[in-house]
Amino acid sequence: MKIKYTFKFAVLLSSLLLLVGASQAIAQDINPQPLLDSIQQKINKVKDYSADIKIKLDVDFIKIPIREAKIYFKQPDKIKMKSTGFALLPKRGLNFSSGDLLNKKYQAIYIKKELLNKIQTLVVKIVPLEDNSEILLATVWIDRAKQVIRRIDASTKSNGSFTIHFDYPIVAYPFDLPQTLTFDFDVNKMEIPAAISGDYNTEKPKEKKAGPSRGKIILNYTNYSVNKGIPDSFFIEKKD
Repeated sequence: MKIKYTFKFAVLLSSLLLLVGASQAIAQDINPQPLLDSIQQKINKVKDYSADIKIKLDVDFIKIPIREAKIYFKQPDKIKMKSTGFALLPKRGLNFSSGDLLNKKYQAIYIKKELLNKIQTLVVKIVPLEDNSEILLATVWIDRAKQVIRRIDASTKSNGSFTIHFDYPIVAYPFDLPQTLTFDFDVNKMEIPAAISGDYNTEKPKEKKAGPSRGKIILNYTNYSVNKGIPDSFFIEKKD
């Protein structure tokens, strides 16, 4: 399939190549693609899963207590959450996974090595090559020893920018699913459902800050059940 390059994409890619040219010249021997392919293979082993999650939302003007829910996922992008009295989550925070990047055409460019939370990582730029990609550019921090992604910084077409930190249990093999996911997002850009039920308080900001307002969601996962065969019909919303 021939890929169409827009003028905006061509400028972005050219600028990126200029910025990282020096890094590539210093570290020609580091090719991130085999490592990314290995991570992608592990991601694709998870055909479906369910898990219990605790959700903590931290947004300046909304105060909501920690909620508990059950989450269900099936490749490539089916997702469902069951919870009582809670319906406030950015869509990108709930269903984003590393597979959103790695299962599509992209260009990977090694940048540098960096210590992230005492873990040695490789920093890699990922440029999606498909016109319909919501993500314009992403930076990933790869744990080379465990072959997992520890952090993603991404810029999107319509939802601003977001950062995701992935924390894993000590023993996570063979699926390496996270036990904690911390999602930092642009409140002004991110699509947040308006429906909220349960106990909450809204507060008017004391003073409007310059620049975008940020929010944070922390998801803690327990009791994973993987590859049990969740039917497609389970994800169809029933009409009242």
